[in-house]
Amino acid sequence: MTVDHGQAGTELLCSVIVPVYNGAQVIECCLKSLANQTVAPDRYEIIVVDDGSVDETATTVQSWIVQNPQVIVRLVYQAHAGPAAARNRGARMARAPYLLFTDADCRVIPRWIEALLQGFDQPGSPAGLMGTYLSDQTTLAARFAQLEFDDRYRRMTRRPEIDLVATYSAAFRRDVFLLEGGFDQSFPEANNEDVEFSYRLSEAGHHMRFVPEAQVYHRHADTWTGYTRTKLGRGFWRTLVYRRYPGKALKDTYTPQILKLEILLAPLVPLGVLLALLRRSATWLALAGPFLLITLPFIRFSAKRDRAVAVVSPWGLWLRSVAFAIGIAGGLLAGMRGQPEQSQRDLNE
Repeated sequence: MTVDHGQAGTELLCSVIVPVYNGAQVIECCLKSLANQTVAPDRYEIIVVDDGSVDETATTVQSWIVQNPQVIVRLVYQAHAGPAAARNRGARMARAPYLLFTDADCRVIPRWIEALLQGFDQPGSPAGLMGTYLSDQTTLAARFAQLEFDDRYRRMTRRPEIDLVATYSAAFRRDVFLLEGGFDQSFPEANNEDVEFSYRLSEAGHHMRFVPEAQVYHRHADTWTGYTRTKLGRGFWRTLVYRRYPGKALKDTYTPQILKLEILLAPLVPLGVLLALLRRSATWLALAGPFLLITLPFIRFSAKRDRAVAVVSPWGLWLRSVAFAIGIAGGLLAGMRGQPEQSQRDLNE
C-alpha cells in the first residue's frame, strides 16, 4: 500500500527516507521537524516506510499528512522485514538524486537537509555523508552516551574522509546506493547494517565525509541497564561485520583505538577488587590502575562539558568495555558454531 500526497513544483533536490516500526508515539515529532526546514517544501519529498507496524503508526502519519498539505509525503506500508529492507524500499521509490536517512525517533534541526546537500558540494564527489547526534536528556547514563558520541565526532572532524556513515543522520548519492546494493536486508534489526554498507562503500573506493552541522536530536538509553543492552548488541553485530571486513577490526575512522585497550584491561578492575577482599590487602587494587589511567583523556574531555559525567566516566567506560567484550564473545561464538554470515540480498527483490 502506498499513499502519495503533494506534488513537486520544481525538480526535487532530495528524498528523505524514514523507516518506522510501531512508532506512533514518535513519528509525528520527526515529521514536524522534517517539514520545518530551510529548504523549500516543494524541493524535497519525505518517504515514510511503515515496516509492518501493528500500532497506530499508519493512522498517525496519514492524519499528519492531511494537516500539512504543503509537504510532499509518500507513505508506503510493507510486511515487517526490518529497517534495512524498509530503507531499501524507500530508496527504490525515491525520485531525487540524493537519499537522506534519519530514524523515526529523531528530530532534525531546521538546517539538516541544507547541511547535507551542501556536503555533496565538497571536493572529491563524496558518495556518502554522516551527521551528528544531539541530546537534551538529563539522566547521567544518557549524558554519558552523548559525550561518547561527541568524543568520536571530535576525532572525525579532523579527518578529510570517513569510512562509516550511521543512518540516524546520513545521505548517499542515489546512483551509488543502488549500484552497491543498498543495506543488507538480512540484518534483523537496526544494528550495524549501516556499518556493513559503509565498509562496503569504503572497500569499493567511494569517498565519504563527515558533516557535523547535520544534527538530529535523539533519545539515548536513560538507564545504565539500557545503555549496557545497547552496547551488548553493538559488540555482537559489529563482530559479525568484522568477519567480512577484517581490516576494519584493526582500524576505522569511527572506533577509538583506546576502546580496544580498555576492553583488554577492564577485567583487571574486578580482579583487583576481588583479590583485595580475599587477601585483605588494598595493594591489589593497583591492578585497576592501568584501566583507570587510560580513561583520563575521556575524563578530561568530559570535565570541560559536564563535570557530573566526568565523575562517573570511569564507571561508564568500564561498563562499556565489559558489555562490548561480552557482545564480541557472543559474536565470535556464533561464528564458531557456524552461524551463516549475513548475506547481501538483491536490492531489487
